[in-house]
Amino acid sequence: MNAVIDLGNGDSLQLEPARRALSLYPGVGGAQVEVTLRINKAQNLARGVAYRVSAWMHVEDHRRRQWMLCALDAANLVTPSVQASEVRLSGFATDEQLRVVEQLRAGGDLWVNLNLSVYSLERPMDFQAPTSANSEQDRTLRRSGSTGLQADKVLGSLAETLAKALPLQRMRTGDLRFDINAGEWAAQMVKLDAGAFVELLVPLAKGADYTDAVAALREARELLRQGNIEPAIIEARKAVEQVRAAYSTQKLFNAARTKTPRDRTYDERWAFMVEDLFSTMSGAGHKQGVTKDFEYTREDAEMLIVATAGMLKRLSANSGSL
Repeated sequence: MNAVIDLGNGDSLQLEPARRALSLYPGVGGAQVEVTLRINKAQNLARGVAYRVSAWMHVEDHRRRQWMLCALDAANLVTPSVQASEVRLSGFATDEQLRVVEQLRAGGDLWVNLNLSVYSLERPMDFQAPTSANSEQDRTLRRSGSTGLQADKVLGSLAETLAKALPLQRMRTGDLRFDINAGEWAAQMVKLDAGAFVELLVPLAKGADYTDAVAALREARELLRQGNIEPAIIEARKAVEQVRAAYSTQKLFNAARTKTPRDRTYDERWAFMVEDLFSTMSGAGHKQGVTKDFEYTREDAEMLIVATAGMLKRLSANSGSL
């Protein structure tokens, strides 16, 4: 979660993500991406050196394969010390890139890797400013009209000193890998009007043991994040089985089948939703008859899993009266 960049003089730069590292701002055809880092020196041996920080920003999929998103640059130089300060890097990502990032993170946390480059202008470590003795010697030589090897030696020494006085550009690199919480990323996407999200916590119900149902829902979400669509649906279906049992939905469904939809009671209408959800998910685990041709998309699986989460949350709230 932090990068250490050796400065070559016994000191180092240390960079880490700020508490809220990522911000997205609307732009034409995409968004400005801003990443805030905290930066400091380990010992501050060379004081007053200013650095320009830039990076290539990569994102990872669930297999930790990296995909380049954009280039990031700091608008201002930073002069770090032992006490940490902040540096903001910004770049631009298109709408299509953000859509692909959504697919890569698959509903989970977003892992980011920054390939950092740090530039500075520094004098050579062995540089020494011209002394008054050297200056006086040069003036004496010129007054006496000295020429030849002695004058050339002195003038050559001064030229070398002046060359060393010119600062050199130095570049140092490092890598910084960190995660962006799924909720934090989703909130930033909402700011762009690029989507909406609903946070739904499914608590463990009091008075009844639905732990297995919640565990099945968690497993379904992880399977879907890994790209295993039908196994994810099958796992979520296990949670729906407990909802069916708790509400006796199959019995209510069968009793209300002969009624018109407008005549069904509140509980009967809920029973129909649970049974239809269970039936739709069953095609992932039973490939026979009409269901053998069912092909579920990722979006299908997401909808079915989210619907299951809603059913479990309702079950948790009603568990005391069942």
